[in-house]
Amino acid sequence: MNSNRKRNLPITPSTSPLKKPKDDPDSDDSFENFVINVSPRSRSGKIELEDSFDKPITQKVEIKKKESGIPGFPWIGIDNRVRLEVVKSENIEGTLHVECKNGSIVYLQDQWSETKIEGGDILNLIDPKKWAEDDYIIDSEQGVLIVNPDVLVPCTSTASSTWCSRKQILNDRFKFGNSSNKAMLLGTIIHEIFQSALMIKKRPIKEEDLLEIWKKESKNYIQELIALSFTPNCFNAEIQPYLPIICDWINKKLPKASFFEKPSPLPSKSIISEVHDIEDNIWEPLLGMKGKVDVTIRTKSGTMESIELKTGKSSGSTEHMAQVLMYSMMLSSKYDQKIGFGNLLYLKDGESRSVSPRAQELIAIIQQRNGLAKYLENSFQNLLPEPRSESRFCDKCDHKMMCSFYQKNEEKFGLTKNEKMREFAEQEMAHLKKEHFDYVSRWIKWILAEWKSENDRNNFQIKDLWLTTVDQRKERGTCVAQLYVENCFKNIITFSPKIEISTTTTTKNATEFRNGDICVISTEKQLAIGIAAITKIHEKSGKIELSFDKPLKIGSGPYYLDKYTSYSNFSTILGNLTYFMGNDEIGKMLRNTLVDLIPPEIPKIGELSQNVRKIIGKAKLNNEQRLAVINALVMENYLIVEGLPGSGKTTLISILIQCLIATGKTVLLAAFTHSAVDNILTKLTNDIEDDKILRLGNLSSIGENIRKVALMTKMQNVNNDYGEVKKILKNTPVVACTCHHVPRELLFSYRKFDFVIVDEASMVLEPLILPVLATSRKFVLVGDCKQLTPLVLSKKAKTEGAEISTMQKLQNSHPKIGFCPKIVVSLTSQYRMNSEISKLSSKLFYENRLICGNELVSRSCLARNGEYTVKTKKNEGYLNRALSPNLEDSCVFIDTECEKNESMKCEDFEKGGCLNKGEAVIIEELYRNLLENGIKPDEIGIMSAYRRQVDYIQQHYNLPIEVNTIDSYQGREKRVIIWTITWTNNSSKKSELLRDERRVNVALTRGKQKLIIIGCRKSCDEIPILYELNKLIEEKNGFVKIEI
Repeated sequence: MNSNRKRNLPITPSTSPLKKPKDDPDSDDSFENFVINVSPRSRSGKIELEDSFDKPITQKVEIKKKESGIPGFPWIGIDNRVRLEVVKSENIEGTLHVECKNGSIVYLQDQWSETKIEGGDILNLIDPKKWAEDDYIIDSEQGVLIVNPDVLVPCTSTASSTWCSRKQILNDRFKFGNSSNKAMLLGTIIHEIFQSALMIKKRPIKEEDLLEIWKKESKNYIQELIALSFTPNCFNAEIQPYLPIICDWINKKLPKASFFEKPSPLPSKSIISEVHDIEDNIWEPLLGMKGKVDVTIRTKSGTMESIELKTGKSSGSTEHMAQVLMYSMMLSSKYDQKIGFGNLLYLKDGESRSVSPRAQELIAIIQQRNGLAKYLENSFQNLLPEPRSESRFCDKCDHKMMCSFYQKNEEKFGLTKNEKMREFAEQEMAHLKKEHFDYVSRWIKWILAEWKSENDRNNFQIKDLWLTTVDQRKERGTCVAQLYVENCFKNIITFSPKIEISTTTTTKNATEFRNGDICVISTEKQLAIGIAAITKIHEKSGKIELSFDKPLKIGSGPYYLDKYTSYSNFSTILGNLTYFMGNDEIGKMLRNTLVDLIPPEIPKIGELSQNVRKIIGKAKLNNEQRLAVINALVMENYLIVEGLPGSGKTTLISILIQCLIATGKTVLLAAFTHSAVDNILTKLTNDIEDDKILRLGNLSSIGENIRKVALMTKMQNVNNDYGEVKKILKNTPVVACTCHHVPRELLFSYRKFDFVIVDEASMVLEPLILPVLATSRKFVLVGDCKQLTPLVLSKKAKTEGAEISTMQKLQNSHPKIGFCPKIVVSLTSQYRMNSEISKLSSKLFYENRLICGNELVSRSCLARNGEYTVKTKKNEGYLNRALSPNLEDSCVFIDTECEKNESMKCEDFEKGGCLNKGEAVIIEELYRNLLENGIKPDEIGIMSAYRRQVDYIQQHYNLPIEVNTIDSYQGREKRVIIWTITWTNNSSKKSELLRDERRVNVALTRGKQKLIIIGCRKSCDEIPILYELNKLIEEKNGFVKIEI
């Protein structure tokens, strides 16, 4: 920046343009409550351009630019925008001076001078005044400022923040509550009836037609109605008052096209030509806004207008008007038109209003949006806007507990300006002790740190959609381009690549995505027409099937699919803390157990029922398993089952559930992964009737053999009949799902259980288990704390204790009880690995406690199976030992000697991860020989600690066997396991994944008869746990070297 440039900033008082005189006829319908007050200090004089350096700039011939149609407000377009990054800002005599990275200075005056701007912020200047060569002015006369435009603030949040900004940020950061709300449900249903009726060609439309729509759609709301104790017929009474109003509006505004019937105009004086879109999804990075327009219409004049539906009575709500005005701005940008009218339609009384945009109100809305963006930009920052100035309505707020917690504990009432608000917060928090505050504060800090770590390592950010090119995103593997709609059936869209694109290129591009991935669908002209889930990828043809809620025209395109990473899981986990804070019996139980660490009551074992004895006897349990089942049946609070690898945890849980059902108890079965839930149910369905089991979750996440007991399947089987579905939801004794699913499932808002059983409990982050434990007064935790713990990315959170699971905490906190088999039961007899494989884990991790359950398991090996025949020749080097069927060769380490063999060294990647192509070549050769020798594909498992290595093997060798990460293999087993170490010491990475002893333990305990490790021994010796492993393998002469 040139220091000799002259900038005179005289202060000359001027009248604020924000408020019109009282006698202005146009001021009656404005909503001044929304306009942000501007202090007299900020109404500074304008920058006067006095020197000769500046004058030529002002004398340039102006190029005629597009007009927005709103006096005092600019055209919203990319060619009318300047994007800058802030270095620092300073308010000097009422003008905010913003220094930017490129050397520019932005001067913000009048109402813009109070904008909060910090170093690192991104600014969009829309139609600013140009001063000198690189500087800009925005004031009440010209220009609009968008702070951090890459943060797309929902229109509903901006509109609602006029009442309470703090609530909007809390709502974004803390998602909680799985209950249904009558008013919200009614609003959703009325919206859908109205929108569906718009698309019906029949005119005039009658109330019977609307009831027919409701009859069809009611099946989609069965669960919500059951949660509210409403039948569809009862809900008809709630819907009925809206029907004549809907019919009247549609018949008048959209009559049958004929010479005799003319449509009546909207309050904006516009005539509807057609309904252009329903739930029109708009992401507008120029304005930093996003929203869904209820109905987008094309008028006779050719412009687009929004219709926002409200199911309440008509009101002069500033929130409603602000929402419509934001839609007007976004429609202007999306459809390249002037900012036009919007419409509000109140379906309770039929009142329809036009919302006319004016500069004063549009600027106020943008400033309100800018204020929210500062908090939403980095959701992992532990900051909130200040509370409301009075607490009169706070008692009904969903976020009153967390809001009060922040006021008292995090902010120390520094932002609370009203004594009654302070009293309210104190009262809300009166039941909590200091230790409880510390617990919540600690977990909020840890989860936000995890959120940031996940965000930092993510290969794709939403802003990349408009800040990078398609080719850049394709190169990164986060975008599939040039797709056309081949088929559209119900809600499944099949995209096919353009014929000219080669199959090889398409397949490589498409396989960067996986089934279940969420993606953003865009076109060349429109960003983000919607978000969809991938249901199937056809690797050979490059076709991709998605579940999408809007029909797309067959043959249309091209479309672009970009990976979408949702961070909503973190908001849900944060919201789970409200269970712990609750001033009720559930909250008290959680606090007593997890923080106060009140010891559980020691149960007294009484006489077991005949049915239970029969089940236990038939199961042929060992002594440890039998003890665990009996103690679980009689416990008062909780039981911990420490199950070592292969010790029959799944069998134990299945038998325990059978016993509980036999005694008339209800059970919630939860686990960290879908596979763990399905493994237990696979055993359980062999012994009890399907109608006693209910599996919750998306069908795509549930194993095919278990889908018969899934909720969606059962609802389809009874044709979504209300009474039958109600029985299924309320009376099924065993309900099963993942821990992640519990806080999102309506069923848990009205059902409690006699027992909760949590498998993989040692893997579950503590806040994630809170809503699970909240469903019952008794719980059983099953797991192994020497296997994988909760995954924690943040190093700081990890070192401070975030990876300590509830199971481990309770074991460590009650050492005296730990010796009591009635509270903690260990299962040490394993039925998976032969003795040679089992000894590795037993010696390294379990003080030799892990033993084979019987002689058959101990001596199991490939040689004892007649189907396996070694066909390799004697001179085929390492393959002879690697493929040996003998018991003593059950564990073989193939030493790649990367210090000698360059091709066996790993590759590092800038974005993280590790890849070893040399080891992948060995894997392919081993796989081929194992198949020739008689091993079936589904009996072989390939694992690596590194996702990049897994992806490489999957994509380049396309083997019909499971290739996965070590973490994904927990709880699984294969007859033969091939473990590719991948990392070598030429890498700049610290090999942290391999330094985790628990992960190594999992890797060593997945193979039943054969464990083949591929890696560089010398490199592995640098990792303490692998060095100890190598010593054990050396004792058995288990090393073989490759020959290059």
